[in-house]
Amino acid sequence: MTTSFPLLNLPSEAILHVIKSMDFGEFISFSLLSKRAKKSVGSMNWKYICSIVYISSEIRLYIALDTTRMDWTFKLRKGRAGGLSLLPKKVELRLLTDPPGNVKRRMKGGLNIKEWISHLKQIFHFSKFHFLKFDENTSRFDIKELRTLFCSYDKVDILSDNRSDVKSILKHFPSRHMLFEDDVFKNLENPHQVLIQNYDDLEIRQVTRQSTLTLDDLLVINSRTINISNIGWTEKELNRFLKLWIKGSNPRMERLRIHFFSREPLKKSDIFKGIKCTEFPPEHTRWFKSDIEKECTVKGGYDFNRCDGTKASIEFKIFDNRKYLDMNVHYLGEVDEMEKMILLMCL
Repeated sequence: MTTSFPLLNLPSEAILHVIKSMDFGEFISFSLLSKRAKKSVGSMNWKYICSIVYISSEIRLYIALDTTRMDWTFKLRKGRAGGLSLLPKKVELRLLTDPPGNVKRRMKGGLNIKEWISHLKQIFHFSKFHFLKFDENTSRFDIKELRTLFCSYDKVDILSDNRSDVKSILKHFPSRHMLFEDDVFKNLENPHQVLIQNYDDLEIRQVTRQSTLTLDDLLVINSRTINISNIGWTEKELNRFLKLWIKGSNPRMERLRIHFFSREPLKKSDIFKGIKCTEFPPEHTRWFKSDIEKECTVKGGYDFNRCDGTKASIEFKIFDNRKYLDMNVHYLGEVDEMEKMILLMCL
């Protein structure tokens, strides 16, 4: 930023006009000069989309706006990083813009991590983080300090398979929206104690190998939505699960998505063996009510009922040569014709 006159002495409208000509690094540096400078930058009405925190050997904060993605990296000094109130060794900002551009710069300002995050929340107008992602080396931080720093959030992703880390994260960062890497899940001291919690959604993810999650594990899960990847279950095991659900298992479940490890075609006749169901052609669409989404549709697939009369639908999908099973439970019933017309008008 180069200027031959005291910018902060100008009227607010003039300051705002100058700020709009700056790049992100410049106006963030400008916002650190004074309360008026921070207020001027904050008045630009940014369209905030989401924010994600990655915690490992360093802390990274990803902030997405409508035209720019900011990737903040706070590199910490050697030794235990209990001092989040201390100055970071280095603060880097990487900008990804639309139209495409990639700029990386070193930021100065003399702020500690707490002050940086508080400052960014104020100028970009957000109060909570969408995701907290805990990776390896989380234990180098004081977990209570992290809890104070990231006190408001939606979802917790646990990627570190250190058992003591996981136990501490679960204690200090409760959430109704959880993701576990499969390696994390299998190293839990008491996995069923975690699975039985009343989560709104639970995802257990395995990227490269077959998941270790068993059918008995699935039967313990008490979440409304369940997402499991790289499952190696047989058609016989899926058939057993459906029959147990019909009898009353997983009473809170509203949606189940299973991504299969094997790319071999599924034998649907074996999956529905002994189950009274209705098969629909691929072009046939059913609409049903849901608390999870504004409107839910099922195309083709199979409908069947639980012992209490509650209807469920299963679709088999293929995306990028990967097989998925989507099961939706119609707790709120199907959409009538008038509601369907209204929903179609809103699309």
